[in-house]
Amino acid sequence: MRKRVILSAIAAGALSLGALSGCFMMKVSVTSIEKTGSSGLEDYYTITYSDGSTSGFTVTNGKDGANAQQITVEDVYETYKDIYGDELTYKQFCEKFLSVYTQSNDALNACLRSCLKVYTVFHETKYEGYRRVTAETAYCGSSVIYKMDDEYTYLLTNFHVIYDDKAAANYSNYAEKIWAYLYGSESSPVQDETTLEHSVTDDYAIVCEYVGGSVEYDVAVIRAKTEDVKKVNPDVVPVSVNLHYNVGDNTYAVGNPDNGGISVTEGIVSVDSEYITLNIDGTTRAYRSIRTDTAITHGSSGGGLFNMNGELIGLNNAGDSEIASMNYAIPAKALTGVADGIIYYNQTNGAKATKKALIGVTSQSLNSRYVYDAATGNGVIREDVSVTAVNRGSIADALGIAVGDVLVSVTLNGVKTEISRQYQISDLLLGARVGNSIKLGYMRGGMAYETEEFFVRSADLSDIK
Repeated sequence: MRKRVILSAIAAGALSLGALSGCFMMKVSVTSIEKTGSSGLEDYYTITYSDGSTSGFTVTNGKDGANAQQITVEDVYETYKDIYGDELTYKQFCEKFLSVYTQSNDALNACLRSCLKVYTVFHETKYEGYRRVTAETAYCGSSVIYKMDDEYTYLLTNFHVIYDDKAAANYSNYAEKIWAYLYGSESSPVQDETTLEHSVTDDYAIVCEYVGGSVEYDVAVIRAKTEDVKKVNPDVVPVSVNLHYNVGDNTYAVGNPDNGGISVTEGIVSVDSEYITLNIDGTTRAYRSIRTDTAITHGSSGGGLFNMNGELIGLNNAGDSEIASMNYAIPAKALTGVADGIIYYNQTNGAKATKKALIGVTSQSLNSRYVYDAATGNGVIREDVSVTAVNRGSIADALGIAVGDVLVSVTLNGVKTEISRQYQISDLLLGARVGNSIKLGYMRGGMAYETEEFFVRSADLSDIK
């Protein structure tokens, strides 16, 4: 969903953007909690709700303040149930009576420091009348600042933003020129009418280079010199990443839709994990995605999908051309696993790709079901990951895993993750490096077991295209 752009031969000035700081609020339902009486060591409090109803609770004080009773939300909830009955769950009680003003404008304004629009330039062949011409073509996309050190600032975007399967013969499929523009310092490159070459004419353009990427995950890492980034805006910061999200969570997407400048749209998570098909380099592949109804369009590719705390939970990369409310993002767990690997292997040996450990099993999903937690109000899909084949000489083979075992946990370098979906194993193994330790937890015959440690060998790693 990058967008081809037609640029004027006249330098474009910085785009004038309106304020993008949205404010999302929930109605306050508790209007007051006040002390309304005393008797000996007991103080009486009254809660007044916005619908006019009231309830009360008592605080028993210790002598001179010693052993004073601490009143919690749970105490108020129990008092409410005594008066109105047990039908209302704790979560419903909190939402109905204890909600407070929740404003996302602070988080949104903060994360805009990490958002950029990106221009990539390729050579493509096209026809002008009957004349066949090979010339530079510019596309626009979006990106976020992922990591910064004294020398380089690393940006995340989509692989299809920096890769062009229509590049002319004898020219690279990878972007020959990459420029990024920070929010608040936006401009664009220009095209010479005679040579059709693209260039920049102001100090806002940040020159970037391709570090590496994965077409299989639609993730690319580009980088700029940190001094160049700070020269434009010394207040920029990397995004904060949150690997956890739930269906129904509010989100907003920040990107460069239709090359109109960095903009923000709001929505919710519709599906926490599903597979969509994309064709980026002539091959159709399945991509694990978050589905949202957060509006995105051409040019939004590579922009961040944020939660209401301004934390990155995904990278927008695709949309349904027929259904505007069905758009997709690469989940943060897969995104960061690929990006960290690209940066690691590039710094280690100059590679432009990453690797993933393979434990050497084929598995299938059994007993897939939706599990709702009334205490949190969230639901998740759970499945049993059953082993159907074990490769000889693999990690699983060395650890004694057998056909019919159900994998329930993976411990990587001492950090244990409970497994309830197949994709979790793949996500975790993106972070495995040679020498790292792995243990597997599994069920066999109704009994739970955990293997000994295994240390990853180079032969256990597979290149990711």
